Amino acid sequence: MLVTTGAGGAGDLVARAIAERFSQSMGQPVTVENNPSANGGVMAGQLAKATPDGYTLSVMVDSTLTSNPHLYKNLSYDPSKDFEPIGIISKLPLVLVANRELKADDVRGVIGLAKAAPGKLTYASTGIGTQLHIGMELLKLRAGIDLLHVPYRTTTSAMTDVMGGRIDMVMVGQSSAKAQAEVPQLKLLGIAALNRSALLPNVPPISEAGLDGYEVTSYFVLLAPAKMPREIVMRLSDELKKAASDPRFIAALEPQGMEIVASSPEEMRTTMEKTSEKWRDVIKATGTTVNQ
Repeated sequence: MLVTTGAGGAGDLVARAIAERFSQSMGQPVTVENNPSANGGVMAGQLAKATPDGYTLSVMVDSTLTSNPHLYKNLSYDPSKDFEPIGIISKLPLVLVANRELKADDVRGVIGLAKAAPGKLTYASTGIGTQLHIGMELLKLRAGIDLLHVPYRTTTSAMTDVMGGRIDMVMVGQSSAKAQAEVPQLKLLGIAALNRSALLPNVPPISEAGLDGYEVTSYFVLLAPAKMPREIVMRLSDELKKAASDPRFIAALEPQGMEIVASSPEEMRTTMEKTSEKWRDVIKATGTTVNQ
């Protein structure tokens, strides 16, 4: 199981939960291997070259498929040709977290501050082209504001500087935001979902700040190499659907703010195509590029 995120993160959690489920239900040991380099591009390239026999799969964050093609000029894989979709495993909305001293208690307040002092407010991300970055760039476009982007290598280092007041805000996954809600130096400004979350019921959707339809969601997807026999694809798809009703699988993901999806291969393909078009437009409008 090739994983395009680092050990201990949300993608790793999903991968290990599905690996454990598959190991039990299919009677095969499953080894998890992590490599987040190039926004998951290294692992994606490795999957593209693997034998399509069902023994090499990957759990990816959708940005490897939907953002990377518009950011990198020389990818080692083609998302539309090199992979066989199995299904969307789960999804996780992002949440905007700020230093408590920021003179805004919601996204509408952030927009007001940014319009009064363009380019003064700062936000962190885990690197150019990551979902934490382009999600905020989408916010800038939709709100007509200017914020200063400060990229970091890890979420932990970014969050440390937000807590210390050196950076104003950062987007993180809902599971991380739940933990940050208990930190005295931080506050949650909005969730990038269309509706309020059961995990964070007091955090308003960012769309309520006059940004109708604003949504930034990380999809965790299961893929195989292209040209894998259809019967193997459907066997794995069936196993994914069974996992969605397994109490142990649910208990591993839902408390972390994950919404279990267990989509069909066709539904995954359609969702990835629409998401790719969305991020293509944002990346083009902002002129975002990644040096290789």
